[in-house]
Amino acid sequence: SSQGRGQGSPDVKAMMATRRSVSGTLTVTSGGLEGSSDGISKIKAEGSSPDEIDFDSIRQLMSSKYTAELVDRHAGAVRKMCKTCKNGFLLKHLEPLVDLLTTIVQRFSDGQREFALPICDFARVASLPFVSCKTSDMITYGHHLPAFVKALVSVLGFALPPAEEEEVPPGDDDLRRAFEEHQSINERIRIEVVHSLACWSRFGLDEESVELQPHQSLIQAVAEVGTPNLRILRQSQVIDAVSASFRVEDSPEAIVITLGAIRDMSLYRPLARQITNCGLISNLVHVIQVNLLGSDVLIVAAEVLWNVLELDWEGASQALGQEDVLESFRDFMGAVLSRGYRLKDKIFRNDMMVLLMYVAKRVENRELFARTGLMTLLLRHAISEPGKQAVREDAADELATMRAPGGTHSKAQAVPLTKSQEDMEFRVLLWNTLATCCQAPSCAQLATEMGLVPSLLFYLGVNEVPFEQRQWSQEQRRKVQLEALSALFSLVQHVPNAFLEAQGNATTLQLLQVTRSRDVQRKCLHLLQVAVRMGKEFTTELGRLGAVGVLIELFVDKDNRMSWRQLCASVLAGLCSGNPENCREFRKKDGVEAIREEVVYRPDETTDNHLFFSLCVVDCVWCGVVGTRKNEVRFLDAGGLFALLDVLEVAPLLLKRQIIGCLADLLQYRKAAKLFVQWNSQVTMKGALKILLELWQSEQECAGSTASDGVIKELDRPLNPRLLAPPLEDVDLRAASRGSESSIGSRASGKLRHARSFAADAARGLATP
Repeated sequence: SSQGRGQGSPDVKAMMATRRSVSGTLTVTSGGLEGSSDGISKIKAEGSSPDEIDFDSIRQLMSSKYTAELVDRHAGAVRKMCKTCKNGFLLKHLEPLVDLLTTIVQRFSDGQREFALPICDFARVASLPFVSCKTSDMITYGHHLPAFVKALVSVLGFALPPAEEEEVPPGDDDLRRAFEEHQSINERIRIEVVHSLACWSRFGLDEESVELQPHQSLIQAVAEVGTPNLRILRQSQVIDAVSASFRVEDSPEAIVITLGAIRDMSLYRPLARQITNCGLISNLVHVIQVNLLGSDVLIVAAEVLWNVLELDWEGASQALGQEDVLESFRDFMGAVLSRGYRLKDKIFRNDMMVLLMYVAKRVENRELFARTGLMTLLLRHAISEPGKQAVREDAADELATMRAPGGTHSKAQAVPLTKSQEDMEFRVLLWNTLATCCQAPSCAQLATEMGLVPSLLFYLGVNEVPFEQRQWSQEQRRKVQLEALSALFSLVQHVPNAFLEAQGNATTLQLLQVTRSRDVQRKCLHLLQVAVRMGKEFTTELGRLGAVGVLIELFVDKDNRMSWRQLCASVLAGLCSGNPENCREFRKKDGVEAIREEVVYRPDETTDNHLFFSLCVVDCVWCGVVGTRKNEVRFLDAGGLFALLDVLEVAPLLLKRQIIGCLADLLQYRKAAKLFVQWNSQVTMKGALKILLELWQSEQECAGSTASDGVIKELDRPLNPRLLAPPLEDVDLRAASRGSESSIGSRASGKLRHARSFAADAARGLATP
């Protein structure tokens, strides 16, 4: 199967990458529009070659006043021409073919039913690959292809199913037989035409026909550049005619073939936008609603919606963000979650969850999840068994009740989730969708009442393996823990009280200590990183649980990767910020000495991003050391101030600013101020004060805040004046180009200032008499 284009966590992307290949579930005979050609030959004996067809004779036969009434002969001539070209039309005959096809479609629309079978034959031959007599035929005649497709598809508007008011009254058998024959012929025309479209849209969807860029999947390449056939279908605007026919289609065979064609066309971004704009999405939802579980039609319709949401998210998510559409989704999910035992049902269920995940990313759609009862239904199947028992019985009944399609209420028993791959994928998609929806207040309230957070924490427990997880493999447990942590990362920001009441800090910290998976450890640190910024209650509880000591132990372990140690420093900074108790614990656990050893900037010694690691270290010093006198004394005694100044001299600007802010608070301590004056650079022998003055001067020069004599232009805004920049000669461009010493110091900014000054000089020169 080919790769998809998923969003979310890595495991969601991996799951979405296993989507069905472009061949899909429904298949059609391979054919194409490689070069649409029409055989113009003399209608002689059977077996004559397509090159011998005489279209002038056919045109004369159909237009002559002597043979104008011989409709049977006209139809027979067209059918014989199609039989002669049974292996495909010729490209060089495209122009007369377009004229002939337009004529017979017009006559069919005027009531000449004899042209029904010729149209079917025409569509059948057109579904085959077109034939080139010369290598230049495609270049010479290819511009007629969109007109050919448009003419062929136009017949759909004249072969629609009969409306309800056209039904034959009972009692007239002859009229009924004629009506049924008329209906059958129209159905056959629609089937042949959409089959031809399906062949054309499918042709070329393989790696041999599509030019792939390095590290580009087939679906990604088709989405961006399409195939020659899909580009021609876009020019011919076939989507409008297909959607108009699909809205009233009542033939199961025609629905299946049309869905296959739409699915292939939806792989190309411009055609996906056309599907959205023509209103076809609501019809696809209706197709899903009226078909039974396990049908291939459901899976293909869901795949079309998936493609459109990926390639035209803004338009499609808005089209699906209607209350009646989400009510239909609620009914789909209610049926499949209570009766979907088969594999196809579970595949359809997961496809529906992917669609809901895309729809939930639109902010305006999230409130509708709560209003339509869809959020309640999903929560009912997301909470674990202990979570269900914890919810009050009356509240559970009220929240879990959903309206069935018939207007009654359904509380059918849910299909139990197993350890199968489909059920594991469903858990991942369900949690991601619910976490996204909880950014809306109404959905967050429902999630809190239903106990979503405790249910997710249930999968992170390490004391005893729950009964339902005893048959899981270690890899399955690890993936479930990763996805639960990803969902909690979002939930803790929107329902922090629920996370706190469910002992989320204790569970996460315990998992961080016990797990052997580096990925799970990293996810735990990410969760703690956002949790410590949710309020003092979180930092106090984590400090009481011993989080400071655990994090310092992980930080000093040099075997851990720098990115993990960076996360530890960031969490420690959040724990100690404004919390004296945690600062005292930081000192007792030798955190001051540990952080002092990392106050260096040596990016050449590692392949990791040393800049961000150093930023987190300085932030930890700022929060865990500065402001606590005993911590400051120990930091100064360990040479921490001198180390900060050493880094200040060589660090890039981003790190310089962080260090200067930290120094500004640290130097409030008199002992630190004395040491600051005593320091001299080991490289340039400059003092700290001189380095700061040079930084100030560099910023002034780059901002153009001083005149040529060194006087500040605007005292209220010494580094960011409202005046224009000075001429080029007043600015040291070499200083401006040092990116490590200036926020705007780059060669590009120097060239811009040079251009401005040149323009100003030129203007002054023109103004001088």
